[in-house]
Amino acid sequence: MSLVYINGNDLVRSIKAGCIKLEHNRDSVDLLNVFPVPDGDTGTNMYLTLLSAVKEGEKNLNQPVSKAARAISMGSLMGARGNSGVILSQIFRGFARTLEGKETASAIDIALALKSGAQTAYEAVMRPVEGTILTVIREIASACETEARKNSDIVATLLAGIAVGYTTLERTPSLLPILKEAGVVDAGGQGLIYFLEGVVEGLAQEKEIEIGDYRKKIAPVTKDKVARQDIKLEFQYCTEVLIKGLEMNTEDIKDHLRPLGDSMLVVGDEELVKVHIHSNHPGKVLETCLQWGQLSDIKINNMLEEVHEHINNWENTGLANASKFKKLGLVAVGVGEGIIEVLKSLGVDMVVEGGQTMNPSTEDLLNACNQVNAESVIIFPNNSNIIMAAQQVVELCDKQVVVVPTRSIMQAITALIAYDPEGEPGEIAAAMIEEMEQVKYAEVTHAVRDSSINGLSIKDGDIIGILGDEITVTSSTPEDVLLKLLEQMVDEDSSLITFFYGDEINEDQASQIKDTIVESYGDCDVEYHFGGQPHYSYLVSAE
Repeated sequence: MSLVYINGNDLVRSIKAGCIKLEHNRDSVDLLNVFPVPDGDTGTNMYLTLLSAVKEGEKNLNQPVSKAARAISMGSLMGARGNSGVILSQIFRGFARTLEGKETASAIDIALALKSGAQTAYEAVMRPVEGTILTVIREIASACETEARKNSDIVATLLAGIAVGYTTLERTPSLLPILKEAGVVDAGGQGLIYFLEGVVEGLAQEKEIEIGDYRKKIAPVTKDKVARQDIKLEFQYCTEVLIKGLEMNTEDIKDHLRPLGDSMLVVGDEELVKVHIHSNHPGKVLETCLQWGQLSDIKINNMLEEVHEHINNWENTGLANASKFKKLGLVAVGVGEGIIEVLKSLGVDMVVEGGQTMNPSTEDLLNACNQVNAESVIIFPNNSNIIMAAQQVVELCDKQVVVVPTRSIMQAITALIAYDPEGEPGEIAAAMIEEMEQVKYAEVTHAVRDSSINGLSIKDGDIIGILGDEITVTSSTPEDVLLKLLEQMVDEDSSLITFFYGDEINEDQASQIKDTIVESYGDCDVEYHFGGQPHYSYLVSAE
């Protein structure tokens, strides 16, 4: 019997079934995105995002399909974790938009909603990369539309999309060379297909749908397969800003911004202009835009960001300053007793515990911003994989929120030291961004998988050094790795070396390595602090 229409209850049931299907396969999806550091959890992030979507959906049973879709969309956004979760939430957003006002949904309605979801997800990512979940959802949606125009059966429509999805997934390594190098398909794309298989099973009210031979084409995931996205870009930061002014001329704005980057889009009228540009100096972009008017809706995204975190339970640390209302408050993500203490000493009002392997959700960051007793808030994500989740808070929070896209604690500390509370949030953030770009930062941690990266043969358990986003050194002790990193970081312009030691390092070890650094770099001041951070023996900066 054909399934020609679905209602709100059907939609919620199918999303729940998709969530369960992904949960059963999330470990294999996680393995597709494992670096030689303890991250890699795309499947987990997508699953937790779906859990939040299901929770909101179940609050809207016995409602039109449009209302159920809106609830699922909002739930996914509020619970979005990691890049994969944020992208998934955008698929739901576009999906819900197309179903607006509908009591029930047909096969063509579902197909067009998926198409809208794909378009919305592409628009949400500042620099879309083919060979990812974006490619997979686009091709699935296109196949669903083709099938729905000749077949009114919703299950058949979705199965046609899944079939094309597997074909697309199979060729993701040819679209994204780093996947081919690692011998894996895209993690987000695989997670999406598992989810859609569950959706079909939920709609058909069957435990297992016959998918065909599509799965057989995808090589099974093994623990020796390591995926890493290492994309080289001429311009690293995608910057978006809304300018509110008077008598603005878009061509004039373009002329001023053109030397700062590429992929530029400047649209609007005399009073409201939207700017999009890829640049290495987002602070200069914002400063340039300030000459035409007030800035709002600032979005800065590092296009080299990687999806690589594990989900752990977390809790807020620190309380909002409720004694005095402020014009500007600060929220930062951090973990480790010493790290949290330093952040607070530098003026951070609320520290959300998290970081590498412990990524807070969009809702977690939103709650922190709401608790800060201030008119506006600046967020320091302090991890590349938290930036997208933080940027969602800009749209959700009633306060003005600006994200300073810090990828490490060391960048945040540099920015906070230069913090000047005078001025508008956009101006303050721009100054911080410019300051943090001057600092070199690195991390010392353990490899969790055998791999070969940047000419280094890395074994499970080796101590590795990550300079910026690149693994550059390996050795048998954390101290040796730290010294090798400093050889790469310190130059004639360096005057200050700062490092935080983690929970596996005692004070005597830290003191000894500090003395060695002083002897080696006599022209630099050397500071060290107890960070207490897990996973990372040392966090170090040179400036």
